[in-house]
Amino acid sequence: MSNTNNHPLAKHFRQPSIYVKLPSDGAFYDETIFEPTESGEVPVYPMTAMDEITYRTADALFNGSAVANVIKSCVPSFKDPWQVSTLDIDTLLVAIRIASYGHEMEFQSKCPQCEEINELSIDLREVMERIKTPDFPKIVSHGDLEIHFKPLTYKEQNTNVMAQFQDQKMLEALPDAEISEEEKLRLMTESYTNISQLTMEAIADSISMIKAGDDVVVDKEYLREFVLNCDNKVFAKIRERIDDIKTTGQLDPLKIVCNDCKHEYETPFTLNQSDFFE
Repeated sequence: MSNTNNHPLAKHFRQPSIYVKLPSDGAFYDETIFEPTESGEVPVYPMTAMDEITYRTADALFNGSAVANVIKSCVPSFKDPWQVSTLDIDTLLVAIRIASYGHEMEFQSKCPQCEEINELSIDLREVMERIKTPDFPKIVSHGDLEIHFKPLTYKEQNTNVMAQFQDQKMLEALPDAEISEEEKLRLMTESYTNISQLTMEAIADSISMIKAGDDVVVDKEYLREFVLNCDNKVFAKIRERIDDIKTTGQLDPLKIVCNDCKHEYETPFTLNQSDFFE
């Protein structure tokens, strides 16, 4: 590959379209993952034609590599896109779409009153402003325990979602499977056990550190063993804190007025990674 600095068309290569401030403010990253800027804002480039092709590849979408590759291409400040925290992922995807296609996004919403399909347009700049930052520094205390939390990485989230998806598909297929009832029961029990195990792993991955007196534990395996073996009162506090983090980080629903019957209603706005760039 030729040196970009000497390329006769280099000045026509894509340039950053927008600059964004990460909700995490760069926390949870070291120099192997993220290279901060002096201004604190991250440059975001528009997608290339190759990025668009990659993002429309079914396998790449399913295994998460499409999102990781697009972030690496469009937000070069991230050296390892798989380690982007879920705290920042929505902001980055919205910023990449704005950089690539502009700030207006069309979407449809079905009125619950008259079932009219409303064709609407949303300003993604407003969506970005509504993205909230959960209070991760807030700890859970129990006796001499201090439990600290962190957002999942994109890799942790994607691995967990893929595994749960496989087990859910298994459960959906079992009723029509041409196998014995005993085998169905065995596979069903195995799938439910796997889903429970994955939930526990996601909870453990959301813990950054536990202080117990003078001991400070950050090892992932130790944290997972703790989650599996702590008493139900401690676990309930941990689960409640994680649920609170998830709720705080959700986007507020959009307020819609139906074009046909004028009924006012709310509809959730989620960033579906599978079709967000279509």
